[in-house]
Amino acid sequence: MGRLHTIGVPAENEDVKAFCSVFAAKAGVNLVWVEKTKLQLQLQEIIKSSNAKFIFTMTFPWKIPEEIIQKNPNLFYNFHYGLLPEMRGVDPVFESIRKQKDETGISIHVIEKEIDKGKIILKKTLPLHSDLTHGMLCTNLSYLASYILPELLILLNINDTGINQDETLAQYYKKPTIADVSIQWEKQDSKSIQALVNACNPWNKGAYTQWNGLNIRLLEVSQTNVVSNNTSNPGTILEINENNGLIIQCYDNTLLRINTVYTDEGFMSGHKLLAFGLKNGEQFASL
Repeated sequence: MGRLHTIGVPAENEDVKAFCSVFAAKAGVNLVWVEKTKLQLQLQEIIKSSNAKFIFTMTFPWKIPEEIIQKNPNLFYNFHYGLLPEMRGVDPVFESIRKQKDETGISIHVIEKEIDKGKIILKKTLPLHSDLTHGMLCTNLSYLASYILPELLILLNINDTGINQDETLAQYYKKPTIADVSIQWEKQDSKSIQALVNACNPWNKGAYTQWNGLNIRLLEVSQTNVVSNNTSNPGTILEINENNGLIIQCYDNTLLRINTVYTDEGFMSGHKLLAFGLKNGEQFASL
């Protein structure tokens, strides 16, 4: 659209450095490698040099300094990859998938002193399917962000100030802990485990479980259509072979096929855990 002046990227974000450098050079826009300790100074320089009308943050990891916000009202807006106010916090993509929400989306809000509490300028929803991983959903949301940008600019140019968030619906989720990304076999059915595994793929290389002292991360799983009448404890291996894969007993008489796992030895199909000595009747442990 010819409206982009500068891109600011955290200097520590090695994953996107090459792409951003090439893109900025081809598009003829400035590129700033932002450092946390210099954030306020660098923002002041960007505002001064660009005469920016709006500054958008997208998956930006640090708070905008309060002094900068106060000196520049109606300048900073955040693309929150989740529905506000129900999905406040560090990783709404993870929480939306883990909690098996029917939909997610993007909430564009004014950046204020308190995190994720500013007025909402624009909100767009996206259906959330059970087979979407964290990485897939982030990509879908990034495309959605680009599609709604023209509509956002229209609203901002007519001085739309947005609407207040309903605090009675607000939920804030902290950064996921080890407990949050670990499977609890005795409590979770196959659908819940699949949701957790998808929520951990790829950023955590899957959801944690353990067997015989071996840390294993389940990276890709699928539910089976078979209803189990097995009396084995949840987490028990019912079948492991090349033809049928790795089948696990889950809570509430549900079954789960483990398609892909990650260990320190690498990524592999679930049935290849045979090489480690895993066999029928063995049981995965909850961390």
